Amino acid sequence: MYRNIMVAFDDSEPSKMALVHAARLARALGASLRVAYVEVDPALYFPLMAAALPSVAEVRNAQSAETLAVREAALNLLAREGVVADFRALPLVDSHMHIADRLLSEAKHVGADLVVTGTHGRQGLARLTLGSEANRVLQHADLPVLVVKSACP
Repeated sequence: MYRNIMVAFDDSEPSKMALVHAARLARALGASLRVAYVEVDPALYFPLMAAALPSVAEVRNAQSAETLAVREAALNLLAREGVVADFRALPLVDSHMHIADRLLSEAKHVGADLVVTGTHGRQGLARLTLGSEANRVLQHADLPVLVVKSACP
């Protein structure tokens, strides 16, 4: 059924739940699993603050450290599930591109046949103000999407 699964992971509780679901599904189906983490450069979204940000080297070092921490968290969770996966950091280099768009672009590039993502399950004003990348994945995907809903905070 599914042979190439991609899961969005950022080390949040919803993404941890999504990763566990994706790992178990991949193991049950004998599918390959790719973990995707979108790296967001803060200067893309806060250009006026760019001058106040530390040097480019310091920002890159902080991003690298964060990416390594997210990768380690994903691999530790996968080890507990007994599943091996490929981890891919995806830089977000365009402030007009959403995280969901970057994930879907990668899914298409690697030939994924299922995307798994977590969601906080927020409703109303919280969803409106915080946005929903999971919803955007659902709206724009041209392949199956499994959304793993966590308990509302």
